[in-house]
Amino acid sequence: MDLTRRTVVKSAIATFAASAGAHSAARQETSKSTEGQQFFARLLKSSNQTVARMLEQTGGVPQARAGRGVGRGSTVAALAAAYCAPESSYFQSAALIPLLENATKMFVDAQNKDGTLDAGNLASPPDTAFVVEGLATALAVLRRANDRQLAQGEQNLTKFLLAAGEALVTGGVHTPNHRWVICSGLARINSLFPAAKYVNRIDDWLGEGIYIDSDGQFEERSAGIYSRVTVNAFVTMSRLLDRPALLDPVRKNLDMNLYYLHPDGDVETIGSRRQDQTMAISISNYYLQYRYLAIHENNPAYAAVVRSIESKPGEGLVEDSNPVIYFLEEPLLKKSLPEGGAIPDSYSRIFSNSRLARIRRGNVSATVYGGSDWPLGVASGLANNPTFFTFRNGGAVLQSVRMGGEFFGEGAFRSDTLEAGKNGYILHQRLDVPYYQPLPRHFRNAHGDYPLTPAKDFRFWSKLDFPHRLMGNIQTLDQRVSIIEDSGRFELHFDISGHDRVPFLVELAFRTGGELTGTLQEVTTRDGDKAFLLKEGNLRYRAGNDIIEIGPGQAEHQMLNLSGPSYAAHGATLRAAGKRVYITGFTPFQNTIMIRGIQA
Repeated sequence: MDLTRRTVVKSAIATFAASAGAHSAARQETSKSTEGQQFFARLLKSSNQTVARMLEQTGGVPQARAGRGVGRGSTVAALAAAYCAPESSYFQSAALIPLLENATKMFVDAQNKDGTLDAGNLASPPDTAFVVEGLATALAVLRRANDRQLAQGEQNLTKFLLAAGEALVTGGVHTPNHRWVICSGLARINSLFPAAKYVNRIDDWLGEGIYIDSDGQFEERSAGIYSRVTVNAFVTMSRLLDRPALLDPVRKNLDMNLYYLHPDGDVETIGSRRQDQTMAISISNYYLQYRYLAIHENNPAYAAVVRSIESKPGEGLVEDSNPVIYFLEEPLLKKSLPEGGAIPDSYSRIFSNSRLARIRRGNVSATVYGGSDWPLGVASGLANNPTFFTFRNGGAVLQSVRMGGEFFGEGAFRSDTLEAGKNGYILHQRLDVPYYQPLPRHFRNAHGDYPLTPAKDFRFWSKLDFPHRLMGNIQTLDQRVSIIEDSGRFELHFDISGHDRVPFLVELAFRTGGELTGTLQEVTTRDGDKAFLLKEGNLRYRAGNDIIEIGPGQAEHQMLNLSGPSYAAHGATLRAAGKRVYITGFTPFQNTIMIRGIQA
């Protein structure tokens, strides 16, 4: 008989109905179950809705996937959870088997001969390890089911994981977190197929040492993405290899995050050395790690983070993925959270290694930042975000404050320091731009062929052997901003001096979606983008009932470029995302700007 979409959907509905009676007792028990079991049921329900869509869209007939982009196994995880969880409406449903077999085979088909995958990076051991995490977890769950219907799916996953294991015991990395992703993948493979070679390779990587600074930051300072990847790897290795000491860096990082949290659950990323330095990313990425440690160590503060994540709608918690499969693999996650606990919401705290300060006063959250890796360059792996201050009042978000002058095209201010002052913080950068004298005679040659070197200020390179030339006619721009806080109200005191009549600006960038009011003049920047000048008085930015008030304004010029030579040399621009408002003047620029949150 031909298998049509209609017959498969009817079959799925019938399966659901038939299972209802069989699982009624389980559902009645859920009402009495632990908080963890209840949240697992919520995740499973959402995951099963995804499975229902798979059945409807495919008609139950396995379909080949175009190209080599196979993802990280979320389809396999959803199918495995739906089939193996006794609480599932698809528990042991034969309708899922063809889909599961096809979904697992795609990973085998996508593997290179050396066991790696092409997943963004080509023939990539670390990207393969990211995929191993989900697929090895799914295989662990399928194995426990001990069901002959699953034999082909298990065989496909076994073939993939053993081949991937060969790649991971020899493969290299690009970035610091890759080491631990590979180790985590090897720990998962070893838990399924124990072999000394897997553990030996883990120990080889661990032999390099685990870097975490006194603030709780790993090398990449990537609170939004790669720190989560790293703590996840250490939790996995600690669990599966029985190495409790690997939880030490996890605790330090999770403790730090408590003070990096904004009221809406975003984690502060401004100091990152990776791509998240300009992104808004939720703490929900850390959901599994906070939940595991909260229960494992009876930590109420961690439990408070978990509850805040669970209180929000949606189940795509970890990098937009449903983590239901991990509840099936690690039973501890289904246990109840410890009682009590709270996320800190009134503090002023400095993270000296990142040159970053965090301030919370209830619904108000602010960050002062002076930890750029400038002038090393603009690249992944460097912290080069010139935003030095952010401010939030509930849902109203001033996501970036930047400043700079039209001073030899040097671009945006990037502080060299973060100093704690009375009731606040001081940021400072001094720019010295020289002119160069003739090359001393003993460094000259008849062909005029000199080394390609950077100018002192790294604005440009030239075959002029700059390091051996004397400098003169030095021009200076001394930039200092003192940020004073009084019960969640901030004053930014600017003291910009040096060469007179340098056009200077302060850029305020607000998250899109809110409403701006005030004496604003719309202008078009040199790259064709729309922005505003605050001509006088205060502006208000409103999102719902939350308001940010800033002022006073002034608009003495319209030179609004902060890009600097690294961007301009390639025809690129550096501009903050969102609705941008400028306050402009000339040096000496000695102004004070007030920023506060109010309610409608």
